[in-house]
Formats: sequence, C-alpha cells, structure tokens
Amino acid sequence: MTDMKNKEEDWVIPKSEITFEYLKKFNRSAMILHLVQGLLMVLFGFLPFLDFSMDIYTFYLEFDLGPPPTLSPNPEVIFTFTVLGAFVGTFLLLSAIAHFLIAYPLNKLYIRDLKKGINKVRWFEYALSSSIMIVLIALFFGVLDFWALFMIFISNALMNMFGLMMELHNVYTRKLKEKVRWTAYYLGVIAGAVPWIVITAYFINTGVEGGEIPGFVYWIYAIELIFFNTFAINMILQYKGIGKWKDYLYGERVYIILSLVSKTFLAWLVFGGVFSPTG
Repeated sequence: MTDMKNKEEDWVIPKSEITFEYLKKFNRSAMILHLVQGLLMVLFGFLPFLDFSMDIYTFYLEFDLGPPPTLSPNPEVIFTFTVLGAFVGTFLLLSAIAHFLIAYPLNKLYIRDLKKGINKVRWFEYALSSSIMIVLIALFFGVLDFWALFMIFISNALMNMFGLMMELHNVYTRKLKEKVRWTAYYLGVIAGAVPWIVITAYFINTGVEGGEIPGFVYWIYAIELIFFNTFAINMILQYKGIGKWKDYLYGERVYIILSLVSKTFLAWLVFGGVFSPTG
C-alpha cells in the first residue's frame, strides 16, 4: 500500500510553489466570472430590443439542362440565428462548467494530471468553447455556409486535441529525460491556422453596401487573433522552460487567465457592437 501511495504521489514535473489549493480557488473564481457573464449574455440575447439575426445557408449546386447545361450554386437558408446572444453565452457557460468540474468533482483527477504535466479537462473544454468562438467570429466576417462553419469548428477542435496529444506524448519524454516532441504541436498549428486563413480571406474581400465594416468587427478580428496565438505561445514557453514557465503550474494559471480574458473580450465586443440599441 505504501509503495502504491508513493507511486501515485510521484511528480513527473518538478514540484511547484503554486499550491493545488490555490489553483482550486483560482478555478472557482474563474467559474463564477464565466458563469455570471454567460448568464448575462443569454439574458441579453432574449431581450426584445436586442433583435439581431443571421441566416445560415447551404450552397449545393443546381444542374440546369440548358441549353447549354450548367452547374450553379443554389443558396438556401437552412436556419436562422435569432438569439445570437444565447450563442455568445454558450462558450462562457462551457468554461464555467469546466472550471466547476476541475474545482469540485474532478479535482483529484486534475491534481493527478497536473503532476504529470497534463490537464485533459482544459483541452476538451477548449475544443468546444474556442470552436464556438471561432465560428462566431467567422459569422461576423460573412462565412454563412453551414458546411464551411462546420469545417472551421472541427479544424479548431482538432487543434485543441493536438494540444492534448502534445501533453500526453511529453509525459513520457519527461520520464525518460528525452527531448520534447513537437510533432503534435506543429500539427495543431496547421489545424488552428486553417480557420484564420478562411476568416482573413473574408476579412480582406468582404464589402459592405452603402458603408464600411463596423469598427467592433475589426476589434474582434485583431484582439481574438492575438489571444488565440497567446495560447500557443504559452505552450512554447512551458515546454521550452523559459523564465517562470519552467514551472508547469505557472503556465496552467496563465491558461486560465487567457481563457477568461479572451472570452470576456469577445462576449462584450459582440454585445457592445451588435446587441446595443444603437448597434
């Protein structure tokens, strides 16, 4: 029993000055902040004076026998977002649920994984919440094809799964004192770049009849592009062991802060730009 207990308590990463109790409280605070904002967004989304909607299309080809025979896109509306505010609240509420799981029912698993240099809950939550965020950003730049949005969602989710794979692989490199394996990271960079390439193409080529693209849309593009990249930079600093990031738990705390700040900025930029009575 003693040997088993000691084995469970062995750290793969060096011990940290940041305590698990501190991280529990930090996650609990992040849960409350995400939850309050998420509920506010859902509430705002259902208010009658905040009416905003977007049609989502399919662009299947239609064959015309002619003459001459032709194939042409046949756009059809398959559904309409009529409560976009509730959609905005979704990624905040998903984060609140993840922080609740970490702080309470899955706390022991969280601690055990952190000792190995992993946080599985983080990556599964990001796969959902950040993919919803990137779809929302794509909508504002005119990506209204359902299947294009679907591919953007899946590509971004895969990016986060590669993040999980990066951590899982390097549990073994730490144990064997080998060099860090970056293959999963590089694959994640490719998967994560695809949605932004699409969004940037729309950003460059989208025109607005009778006016300009609203200023808040530019802010969404710039701020969220920066934040999406800071997560990747945080991982680099962790695995390069640069400065305070030599402590894996320091990087874990930074992930929590980045998640909260990026989601907060996106939610309130959308609300301020679209859902305000003068938006």
